[in-house]
Amino acid sequence: MEEPNRLEMFVPLFRLLQTVFELFFPLLCINCQKEINSRQKILCLYCELELPLTYFHLIHPSPLKRLLFNDLKIDRVFSLYIFEEMALIESLLYQLKYGGNKAIGVFFGQKLAGLISGLACTFDGIIGVPLHPKRQRKRGFNQVDLIGQSAAKALSIPYYGTFLERIKHTPKLSKASRDRTEILQDAFRINPLIRLPKGHYLLLDDILTTGATLKACSKLLVKIDHLSLSIATIVYRN
Repeated sequence: MEEPNRLEMFVPLFRLLQTVFELFFPLLCINCQKEINSRQKILCLYCELELPLTYFHLIHPSPLKRLLFNDLKIDRVFSLYIFEEMALIESLLYQLKYGGNKAIGVFFGQKLAGLISGLACTFDGIIGVPLHPKRQRKRGFNQVDLIGQSAAKALSIPYYGTFLERIKHTPKLSKASRDRTEILQDAFRINPLIRLPKGHYLLLDDILTTGATLKACSKLLVKIDHLSLSIATIVYRN
């Protein structure tokens, strides 16, 4: 008779300890602090329903494509939520980018994957918009990587967080007084050490405002003959 796996012997104990821990330290919605019943969630159902969906993914061609990317050969352009000041979506973005709450990035990625699963198209991979290394070292992580890795895992496709490189350290675009397109001139390049297989790829960023960052990245990607490109963000701020 085979000896039982030593780790398997401790599974009942681990489950008991987890139950006791959750009894004394229940999982709470990060917005309203009501108890939730799943470690896979960060919001209760009521708070999640507060998030303002754009429904841009249901419109093809997207109004965002016509407005911001009509001069580029891009298939789809969509955002998950509409930005609202002093509201839950703004709070989640702030907690993710500046509060280091990485669980929010995972949550956004899962929601994006759920939306993509309902589209009449598939993607062969997700390409993340990079931070400049100096800014990433200061923040400790790239929030787009968290979102992209979570979505890619849920969709069982690769995530490419280093295919694009940010080689020019620019000021925060939200505070820039100059034209954003001018600021981002030659700010990105394609990593020469990585080659993507032929396919349809999704370029991902967290927020779409003027489209300057995504346009700068897209102009590089559409030059690659064997790739077709779509764009997604978590939030659209008009």
